Amino acid sequence: MAKRNTPTTTKRKEPASATWAAKHTTLIAASGWMVAVFLGLLELPAKVNSFFHEAPTAYKNVTDLVLLDQQYSGVWTSDLEGWIDATVDERAASTVDGSPVVLRLRVYHGEVEGELYSGGLEKNYVYTRLMVEGRKRWGGTIDAIVYDYIDGKKTALAQFELSLDESARLPLRLKAVHQGLRVLPETIGLYRNDDAFPDDLGGINVEFYKKVLKRFNPDALPTDRADQKQS
Repeated sequence: MAKRNTPTTTKRKEPASATWAAKHTTLIAASGWMVAVFLGLLELPAKVNSFFHEAPTAYKNVTDLVLLDQQYSGVWTSDLEGWIDATVDERAASTVDGSPVVLRLRVYHGEVEGELYSGGLEKNYVYTRLMVEGRKRWGGTIDAIVYDYIDGKKTALAQFELSLDESARLPLRLKAVHQGLRVLPETIGLYRNDDAFPDDLGGINVEFYKKVLKRFNPDALPTDRADQKQS
């Protein structure tokens, strides 16, 4: 039986330079990965601290977004100045006794707080801008009061209701439920206007103070000597 000759295979020898490059490329890649991990570990405490610092703010922002009532919260006014297309009925309804009304509301998780300015306060009270608090019912209506501190006690000057009718041009309806002094209109519509409640709106009602002082003590008000009649 003839012996079968098997061809011999000669292994190709890699150049020394290629072998060196491959080894060092692997080493460099491994070193780069290790450096990246090391740098990441160095940055970890700062990232952890940043997370714990920013997490409460992020949580509060999300909570506010969920619990803040966007329908009611904001600035509302009954003043139709600038409404060139306001109807006769709308203008008449916005100028009733006790108007205008400007209301800033924050309704959070059903709790209501804010401020109110009104023509009724300007006419009948020592402050033209007072605080508001109340609560939103399950049905959507808000029960609220306008209050001041008298002799150190929180005292409601008026109780009122707020309800929304999104189809109306003045969607927020304010209805007075009870008031000793006439500080609010019996009923009035309001619409959103973020610029309607500047920081300097209302405050101490100087004219009312003058009327009260003049009524009970005419001599208490200072007078200009030039206006006094010569005897």
